[in-house]
Amino acid sequence: MTVSGPRRLLAPAIAVLTALALIGAASPASAAPSYRQMQKRAQDAMNSVVPTVWRKALLKVNVSGVIGGHSSYSARNRGITIGTYHAQRPWVNLKSVMAHEFGHHIAFHYGSQRVYGAPPVGFPQKSSSQVETWADCVAVAMTGKRYRYSNVPPCGTAALAWTRAWLKKGPTNHPRTRV
Repeated sequence: MTVSGPRRLLAPAIAVLTALALIGAASPASAAPSYRQMQKRAQDAMNSVVPTVWRKALLKVNVSGVIGGHSSYSARNRGITIGTYHAQRPWVNLKSVMAHEFGHHIAFHYGSQRVYGAPPVGFPQKSSSQVETWADCVAVAMTGKRYRYSNVPPCGTAALAWTRAWLKKGPTNHPRTRV
């Protein structure tokens, strides 16, 4: 078949774009990571950012699953479930997410227990969601980075200083409020 007119001018460009699309689709580098790969990456991020003393105190906390979407969550005695959106974010952002989720687990075991995931007694920042603000403070304390991914008030200066001091004391210097 002979191509003529304007189609004749577009034919080489279409052929190149088609070839590039086929090469890209077949390239392993362009393939989406599997859930298992995302789970391992999230676990590695958590292990790299959460201090060993805290990981040892809460040995059962791990990345227990991956779900599609933009939400990650923690549940007492069920670990951390990471959303595909967070699992594929840049490494620095993923570390913040994992530190945030680990902060929930610290609260599950060392928090005031006023509500599910409440921060430890004495946490100074009052907000519409102290549970999330506490976890954000833990993330900033552990990473040194502010990565906002929720709509709660950010960790304030006084709350961050309090959280850093509280975490630095380590788990053995705080009473477990829930086993």
